[in-house]
Amino acid sequence: MKQLLFKTTAAALALTALAAAASFALPAASADDPLVSLSYLTGSYRTGLLSDVDVAVAAAKKQLSADFTAQAAALTNPSSTPPSAARNDFETLNLTSGQSTPVTAGGELLVVSGQATAAAAGLVDATAGAPVAKGTALLANHLYVASADSSVQSGESCQLLVK
Repeated sequence: MKQLLFKTTAAALALTALAAAASFALPAASADDPLVSLSYLTGSYRTGLLSDVDVAVAAAKKQLSADFTAQAAALTNPSSTPPSAARNDFETLNLTSGQSTPVTAGGELLVVSGQATAAAAGLVDATAGAPVAKGTALLANHLYVASADSSVQSGESCQLLVK
């Protein structure tokens, strides 16, 4: 029994000595070590990361500076081409007394001068924000929008802008 105890103790002691020798033989905190040490994070990794960030910030600053310079130059040296005039899709219609003109759904109408009445329902006074009943006089300088096919009749000669 003593001999078995002695052999077991000797084997355990030999295994412990072997494990200790193996742990001292491996280098700690090397680049091949899968565990990251604090000295690696604060040393070479941090230095490399900071240099990558500095390069990216410098490139972004250079691009931003170039964009800003181009925009400032465009503002201080405007082109010699004048801006184009706004597009006017309205047609001028001159109606004599009793004449009428159709206004299709989605069309727009503006009485410039004279008197005109809604010959059919379907107009909306966009300036006042109210619907226009059939036979109602249209007000000068109000924009009317046709929600359905409609028509306008002149009471006396009038000038209209129609789109």
